[in-house]
Amino acid sequence: MLKVCVTGGPGGGKTYIMSKLYDELTSRGYTVLICNEAATELYNSGIRCNQNIKLEDFQELVLDTQLYNEAVLDKFLELYPEKKDKSVILCDRGFIDQLAYIDKDKFVKMLKKRNLTFADVLSRYDAVLHLVTAANGAEKYYVWNNPNSSDVGNNAARRESPKEAREKDKITLEAWIGHPHLRVFDNSTDYQTKIKKATKEVFNLLGEPSPKEIERKFLIKRPTKEELNKLGFISKNYIIQNYLLSDNENIEKRIRLRGTNEDGFIFFYTEKITGKDPKERIEYERVISNEEYLAHSLSIDPNLHSIKKTRYCFVYNNQYFELDEYPFSKDYAILEIELDNLEDELMLPPTIEVIKEVTDDNNYKNHSLAMNLSFDSVPKKVLKK
Repeated sequence: MLKVCVTGGPGGGKTYIMSKLYDELTSRGYTVLICNEAATELYNSGIRCNQNIKLEDFQELVLDTQLYNEAVLDKFLELYPEKKDKSVILCDRGFIDQLAYIDKDKFVKMLKKRNLTFADVLSRYDAVLHLVTAANGAEKYYVWNNPNSSDVGNNAARRESPKEAREKDKITLEAWIGHPHLRVFDNSTDYQTKIKKATKEVFNLLGEPSPKEIERKFLIKRPTKEELNKLGFISKNYIIQNYLLSDNENIEKRIRLRGTNEDGFIFFYTEKITGKDPKERIEYERVISNEEYLAHSLSIDPNLHSIKKTRYCFVYNNQYFELDEYPFSKDYAILEIELDNLEDELMLPPTIEVIKEVTDDNNYKNHSLAMNLSFDSVPKKVLKK
């Protein structure tokens, strides 16, 4: 089963892509379940935020509605387990979207009342697709419930002006920073190309064709705290990664713990299969329970060290970056970006001092670092700024 959250600012194309994905996936034999947007569902039921209900009370109802809607779909798949292996749940927005309307402290308290942590709701989705609002880059196509116009577009609940839509889009994207599979689709191309890219991402995740991890990796000078702050990072996570014994040299198996004491921790099991091009590797990853994590720990390779790192996630030029700092190095760090295509143009933040690209250098892969916990092979001076 694949569970995808489709999010973004108002008027980004969520409704269209969910309809398109439903048609194309069902035509390929998938059971597709739609979790409708909770806020719109309440609006259509006559519950109007700031009209007949206070904002905080409305957000409580949004959270309960989202929990109920997702639980119903999960229960359906429990009743019909034969459908589960080839099923996709498409969520029109997810829990974290509420941070565009309520501050995190209040949201976390709401979760705590329901015996949930921030990490719990973040880990519910295998992927998050953020479709940037048309009000940012394609404003002439942005239609809303303008009191001065009779055209309300495809959503009568959309009352955000273009300026407000851009603000909500930014806040929503920042709220999801830190999810391990966040993808951003902006309006730098035409609308159909934007939708095709997002659609392709879902099919890649399903292995149609096989999902490929296309990444570029750079060894950089370890930034100071001030330089890190200038990157505008939103998410900071601690990661412990261990490699497992494997009977196939082309298949890398690992388990990973990721999160913070404040937000809680998520556990992952990953297999990576090496292809002909070192920049492309087939990756299979899933969230596992704490019990599964402990069970896999019995198969940790005793010849390799645990990789511990602090990961800072940020968006620059509508591309998603991850910056890893390791406790064994005070001078260097690793910067990574995943791309849809090898030919995609890449623009690095100007505050980053690049030593060299290490995408094809096995010495800088985490598996190699687990052997000696060292960046000993780096040159002594910065080659590029």
